[in-house]
Formats: sequence, C-alpha cells, structure tokens
Amino acid sequence: MDIRLADFEGIKIQKYVIELDLLASPILNAKEKEFLAEFYDFLERDLDKDLRALEELNYYVEEPTQEKKREIVIRIMKKLAENGYYSTILNADEYEVGKITRNALIAYALCGGRWSDYSERYIAGNWSIEMGRLAGGTLYCNPVNYKATEPQKERLLIPVTKDGAVAASAMTEFNAGSDIFRMELNLQVTDDVVIAKGKKVFITNGMIADYIILYGRINNGPLGAVIVDTQNQQLKNFRSARIRTYGMNDAFVSRLIFDKVELPRENLLQGNGLDIAFHQLTEERLVIGAEALGDAMKKLLYSHTYALHRRQFEKRLHQYQVIRFPISANIRQLNLLITALINYTRELDKRPDLGGSKLMAAQAMGLKIQTTELAFESAVHCFRTMGGRGFIRQYSNPIGLLDPYCMIHGGGSNYVLEDSESRRFFKYKPTRREVEDIIPRIDL
Repeated sequence: MDIRLADFEGIKIQKYVIELDLLASPILNAKEKEFLAEFYDFLERDLDKDLRALEELNYYVEEPTQEKKREIVIRIMKKLAENGYYSTILNADEYEVGKITRNALIAYALCGGRWSDYSERYIAGNWSIEMGRLAGGTLYCNPVNYKATEPQKERLLIPVTKDGAVAASAMTEFNAGSDIFRMELNLQVTDDVVIAKGKKVFITNGMIADYIILYGRINNGPLGAVIVDTQNQQLKNFRSARIRTYGMNDAFVSRLIFDKVELPRENLLQGNGLDIAFHQLTEERLVIGAEALGDAMKKLLYSHTYALHRRQFEKRLHQYQVIRFPISANIRQLNLLITALINYTRELDKRPDLGGSKLMAAQAMGLKIQTTELAFESAVHCFRTMGGRGFIRQYSNPIGLLDPYCMIHGGGSNYVLEDSESRRFFKYKPTRREVEDIIPRIDL
C-alpha cells in the first residue's frame, strides 16, 4: 500500500542557495573543487536513480521491501568501488587531493546531494547509504590495510576495495556499547582456528556484509581482531538480523550472533586489537562530521525553499523571524564547521602521524559532536518549518528527517565529552574570529 496523499504536492527544490553550495565556497582549493565536481557528476549520472528507488520503497507498507533494498544497496556499493569512491586507501598517487580529504568530500556530497543546474532538479542525498560506505570503506578497510599481511590483503581486502564487496566493522556490544574496555566477545585461539563466541549490535551492513572485522578478547585476555568471511551470510553458527531504527531507513543496521563460529587461524590480524580499532577512529570521526554537515546542508536547503513558497496566514513563511533567523544562523554555523573540517583533513593528509595523536583524536571527536548537533538542530527546524506535514513519510522520506536522531549521541560520546577538556573548542558555537585564531587562515 502506498501511503502518499495525492492532495499534497511534493517538495520541490526550486531555488539555488549559493551559501549552501560547497563548490562556490572559498573554503576549498581548485583541486578539491575539481574532485567534488567529478563526484557530483557521478552522483547524478550513476547513483541518483538508485537513491530515488530506495526512497520510493519507503512509501510502501504492508508489503516486503527488504530484499529489494538489499539489491539496490549492494549495487550502489559496487558502483562506488568501481569508481574509487568506496574506499580511499588505494591509488593515492592518482589524486592531487589527500585520501582523508577525499573521504570527507565524498561523505558530504553523498549525504547532502545538490541542486543540478543541468537537470534543474535536486539530486538525491542519502545518509543511510553513506553510513554503509563508511562501514565498509573506512571502518573495515583502514584497520585491515594497517595490520593485514600481504596474503591477507589479497584474500580479504582487495575484494572490498576494488570489487565493492560489502564489509562491516563489529565492535559495539549489547552491554558494553562502544566502550571497548568492557568488550566481552571471546576469540578462542588455537593452532588451527579462531572460535568466536558472543554478540554484537548496531552493526551497519551487518546482515549484508561479505566480510566483517570482528573485535573481541583473545582467550578472555587482550583485545584482538579477526576477519570473518560470512560466506554470503551462510557461515555456520553465525546469525544476523535487522534492527529497525527511527531514521536511517536504508541502512542495514544489524545485530550479530557468533555461536562458537570457527574461523581460519590465518584470518587473525597480528597486533593489539585496541591499536587496530583506534587506528582509524580519527578519520572516522572526521568523516562522520562531514556526513552531518552534508545532511545539515540538505535540511537547510529544504527549509529555505519551503519557507519561500509556503503561505501561512497570508504571508510566506520566510517573512516570520522565528523561521528565517534560525535558518540564517545555521547556515553561518555550517560554513564555520566546514572550514574546521577541511583544515583538519588537510593536516592529517600532510602529516599521517597525527592519526595517532590523542589531541587530534579529541579535537576530531569534538568536531563530530558539534556537527551532529548542527544536523540535529537543522532537522528540528526543518520539522518546525514544515508543520504537520513533517509527521508523514510523504514529506519526511526525501529529507531523511529522522536520520540525525540516530546519530546525535555518537556511541555515547556526547556523555563522555560533555564537560571534558577535549570539548573545549567545540562545546559552544565559535565566532569566525575564534575559528581564525585557532585554525590557520586559508590561502584564497
């Protein structure tokens, strides 16, 4: 059953807003803009049709849509991999833009979409799909590339990076959450096999993944990591199931059960699991920040357009200060945080050793928190602007209205860092002068 009401017109993005166009911003240099423009072209040419098909499936109830979504999501990941957008760890010499900056630009564009002058329509953005790309292309590929041997890379990494096999990272647990030190899953290591016993939860891509990096305690002691080949989800004693979330309707967020699953000993990564897990977390936090900013941009674009065209009590909504002022304030905040994000990614690209810096990790976490809060605020204001229409899927689906609600706490990081020293800069909204004092000025 299609739940859309024919009496309601669809939301049409009819106005170009230069302040929301990253390609028109002085923040990016020429090479970064060239890379972003190429990805936007790819998004419009190769992904927009699939993203709209996913949106269409969200309007139907009382009929199964999961298998159709699975096919579309897997197809999208393969397209991303074929064009070098799924993971950014390979072929770095082919680009003049660093891999972490590229990763962030892809995340921003894939979440936000953009207005196309050529097509004269809005090209869809989808945070769910970007979370799937992050789970496989960053959270799986980065630690595997960091610690895997050459034979392991050939078997367990190349199929993901080059062929677009769906991958996942299994860290979060039911009782421990994302607190790695309380992790309980047991990896019993023998001479021939690794026996995995335990449960994981909130694992993006979990039930469609071909490969999973699984974190646990080796013989109930130190943390370790092993690669799971799910054998097309048919691995013996392994079970996965979908978790339904308020937003992220197209992300296959899952729970995983390992009931004494036997894995080849050669799939075990050498080194401490804590080091392996933390190796990619600074980049992950920056990419999630880029996702949140892209999503905030999309919400602001919809709010701006809707406020210009919707009449209430004989006035356009944008004539009411309670509607107009928050949009303007959030646009300013968006561009300030983009400035911080791009400066951090550039610095990490120039100095990879900063990936192991606790201060950089803390600042990246603070930025992640502030950007997800901006996405949340933008969603709240978009809901307020739309009024009662925000309650129905017909209007909330194309906007991804509830997606930021799934990201706002960031694995508990808001609670951990609420009053901590690492949040000292991003715990309030900085002015442009404060940003320029702390972050070097950009050469325009």
